[in-house]
Amino acid sequence: MRNRLFFAFHVFSLLFTLAYIGQAQTFQVLHTFEGSDGISPGALALDSHGNLYGTASRGGIDNCSTFGCGSVFELSPGQSGWSFANLYQFRSKTDGWAPASPLTIGPAGILYGATVDGGLEGGGGTVFRVSSICPDPGCRQKTWIKDTLYRFGQCDGAGTNGGMVLDNSGNLYGTTIAMCGFTGQVYELSPAQGLRGAWTKTLLHAFAGPPTDGRWVLGTLLIDRSGKLYGPTFLGGPNDVGTIYRLSRDGNTWNEDLLHLFTGLQVIHPVGNLISDSTGALYGVTYGDQQASIAFRLAEVGGTWVFTQLYTFLPGQAQSLTSGLAMDSSGNLYGVGDGGAYQNGAVYKLTPTPNGWSYSTLYDFKGGSDGSSPAGPLAIDAAGNLYGSTSAGGDLNCNNGVGCGTVWMIMP
Repeated sequence: MRNRLFFAFHVFSLLFTLAYIGQAQTFQVLHTFEGSDGISPGALALDSHGNLYGTASRGGIDNCSTFGCGSVFELSPGQSGWSFANLYQFRSKTDGWAPASPLTIGPAGILYGATVDGGLEGGGGTVFRVSSICPDPGCRQKTWIKDTLYRFGQCDGAGTNGGMVLDNSGNLYGTTIAMCGFTGQVYELSPAQGLRGAWTKTLLHAFAGPPTDGRWVLGTLLIDRSGKLYGPTFLGGPNDVGTIYRLSRDGNTWNEDLLHLFTGLQVIHPVGNLISDSTGALYGVTYGDQQASIAFRLAEVGGTWVFTQLYTFLPGQAQSLTSGLAMDSSGNLYGVGDGGAYQNGAVYKLTPTPNGWSYSTLYDFKGGSDGSSPAGPLAIDAAGNLYGSTSAGGDLNCNNGVGCGTVWMIMP
């Protein structure tokens, strides 16, 4: 009997070990940055063919700083693995540099993005477009061309950390952190008449700050089917700990509605992007700072927006969240944050259950070849694969021992 129990225990242990190994093998590094191809990649965009597009805020050509001007890259799946290509490397400060925001994929595969710095003298940042042309009839080799659509002056915006969103008419919408006399803005860029002309900027809203308005907008806007724009402000409101706002067009003007004001009691500093479900409910996260990070839902019920705290992140889990959530077809939520088992960041999943939302860790970064400091929001394909990047780690001989970052995937 004792021998049977001993045998059964070792069989169970072996199965547990194999299951753990199998689970660990779902994580795969797709690309490790080496500096010349980029440093500190950000969030990824996924097209309908399974190609990934992103920006590296530094690296590449060394005309902007000792760490380079930044780049736009593509990762494409193939039978022999993933292939990496630099589509564009920013060349100088006037060209724009430090593209820290996610890319938006428009019609015909055109990529839209923004740089935090560069452009005009003084460096207010730029909005750019990267598009491909086919020099040969069979389109065996695409050529990518970058156009600067707009250059911000210091009192015209400055600090575009969030990405761009595109409406059905081809207009772009974005945010900046600051402008002279104000505490951030939401703006619209309208296409030029000519193919290579500069676009026209329209100020939609200048944030006034506390106590009646938000300030310091960091994430990419959410646009709904009717063209309304939604986003969080990291600060502002009555206690200067954040708001959730909506902008609606009324003829030639835009009106702001504050959907939620954070009070500073337990929940502070909404950050990153918002997402919505099929009912129009909004989902987001908070950074937390001195308090725990949370995931929340904001839904309109009878004309009133109701705030619900979905999950409070615990010690040892993802912490100090800086990017928003992604949702799969089953309504599960995914994200990344600092912290985790090794304090190098974690990928997590939130699952709705009859008793509330449950947390599970999908991967804890170790800070070596797998990377550290993951960036989001994550991209999800039809098969449920998750794609993301890390801004550090990978090749620890790169970037003075910090590492230049990685692109990775997690398979379900």
